[in-house]
Amino acid sequence: MKIWIGSDHAGVKLKEQIKDMLLQENSQEKMTLEDVGPFTTDSVDYPDFAQLVCARISQENPEGLVGLPLGILICGSGVGISIAANRFAKIRAALAESETVAKLSREHNHANVLCLGANIISTATAFQIIRTFLTAKPDQGERHLRRIQKLSSQGLRT
Repeated sequence: MKIWIGSDHAGVKLKEQIKDMLLQENSQEKMTLEDVGPFTTDSVDYPDFAQLVCARISQENPEGLVGLPLGILICGSGVGISIAANRFAKIRAALAESETVAKLSREHNHANVLCLGANIISTATAFQIIRTFLTAKPDQGERHLRRIQKLSSQGLRT
């Protein structure tokens, strides 16, 4: 499993905690975690880091196939970075503040980028959301695939 992670300055602390958690919990598995930054809390622009993560996901999965790789993006509220991420073709970014939303975003919407608000949720909640997002599997049922296809066929980015 390959995961790209990035944030803005407001998300750096949570990003580092998430990296530690993922590496500790997945030390025996074949997981690659790539951090695109930033690496300090100096002010940066969240669209720049959304672009870095989304470009790498698109490069590794140019057909936009369901599955891997995945991304995690963090800003203060999660809103700005999710808007920025969803501007890229083949990216389906979901802002999740609960495990239920994380699970449904993967299963029903085939989300490939999870967005989190560092100032909105606790670290423990973020960890649970991430665990849920990473273990949920995209539902290949006809109704979900039909809806995903409509996003693409209507000229919207998928």
